[in-house]
Amino acid sequence: MFPVGIHLNELNNFNRIGIAFSGGLDSSALLKYVTENFPSKEKIYALHINHGISKHSDTWEDFCRDQASILGINFKSWQLGDLKKASENTLRDHRYKIFSDWSNKDDLIITGHHADDQIETLLFRIFRGTGINGLIGIKEYSTNRDLNILRPFINTRKEVLLRYAKESHLDWIEDDSNNQNYYSRNIIRNLLIPKIIQRWPDLDKSLLQLSSRAKKTQEILEDVAKEDLKKVNFSDNSIDRIELHALKKERQENLLYFWLTDIKGLKISSKQLNEITSCIQNSSQGSAMFELISKEGTLKTRLFISSNEINLIDIDSIINLPKDLSINWNLKDLVKIPTGEISIQESKGKGLDKKFICSGAVIKSREGGERCKPYGRDKSQKLKNLFQEYKVPDWKRDQIPLIYIDKKLAAVGDLWVCEEFHAASSKPSISIIWNEYSNQRGG
Repeated sequence: MFPVGIHLNELNNFNRIGIAFSGGLDSSALLKYVTENFPSKEKIYALHINHGISKHSDTWEDFCRDQASILGINFKSWQLGDLKKASENTLRDHRYKIFSDWSNKDDLIITGHHADDQIETLLFRIFRGTGINGLIGIKEYSTNRDLNILRPFINTRKEVLLRYAKESHLDWIEDDSNNQNYYSRNIIRNLLIPKIIQRWPDLDKSLLQLSSRAKKTQEILEDVAKEDLKKVNFSDNSIDRIELHALKKERQENLLYFWLTDIKGLKISSKQLNEITSCIQNSSQGSAMFELISKEGTLKTRLFISSNEINLIDIDSIINLPKDLSINWNLKDLVKIPTGEISIQESKGKGLDKKFICSGAVIKSREGGERCKPYGRDKSQKLKNLFQEYKVPDWKRDQIPLIYIDKKLAAVGDLWVCEEFHAASSKPSISIIWNEYSNQRGG
């Protein structure tokens, strides 16, 4: 037996236990250990992903199915198809997407990552210029949305797993690609680490100590971010840009990183973080948009920076008006369009002059270049400039309906009525009521 971080009684808190099972040494030792020591075998699933890269892929899948059958547990497999030129990152993203699709918040995924994987990961991230959070390395337990992952061997050296596997008379797959120094990790594992250990034999202890210190430092940074969140106008999907700008640049970066990664579960590179912070710092730069992706690679999100707010919007929830939209409207009845509902309310001296009811209207979408002279203004302006002046976020602009009467722009949603069509102060009028659908308000 060997020391691991699995508290088997805690596994009872989950409905299903999915073991990431490639058939190699690490996952074979993991599957054997959990199956032998956890009494509820009906909860355990061996989850195998057939990458289709090796000519032996189908044989390995059959091997894993047979091992699950011998252990008396459930087996589930997926085939990724032709991914012969896929990168390590692409393959990892595919795996985690599959795990995310299979599991929910009441399930647990367990992987066989061990201390040697941790050492390789830390070196790899150092070579790529990682930050403090990257120096933490692979976490023993992590959760992102509904995906719960446990890595109980993360502090156990591979030699211990090998000894356990031999003592347990396990069979496992030897993947010959592990000896091919094409992938970055194989170069680190097969060429660099043996050379480094010859000169610095305590490499593993030093790197794991670095990981521990980075974890403590990151916890302090998270505490600072939580305190700073209390200083800004903050909601689940938005932050006040002006209040954020009042913080020191370093604290802005720290707060944004915490919000985007820990709270929203998104990936963000150092380059992206620098670009976003620079945009916030430079108020003359106006609005900007950045595309981010969730940590498991399943959800794309847009981050919009406007003059006074930073918004996160789920790309799938953004529904713009069709460019060819043209709906006749009698200026009386409620009309439903893809982004909301338009109706009217009788009024006096505000909104459209009631005389235009007999003309009827046409509801259209924005094409670009439209102009309006809002009632009371001394000149017409481009809608783009009006939107900027009234701080209408970029992502909302193509959702707002334009009302045309006699082929002229008469109103922009419920924001402005162009002066030619506005009612005099004492005349009967109709006010436009524009209710956007709730899924247009955030991600």
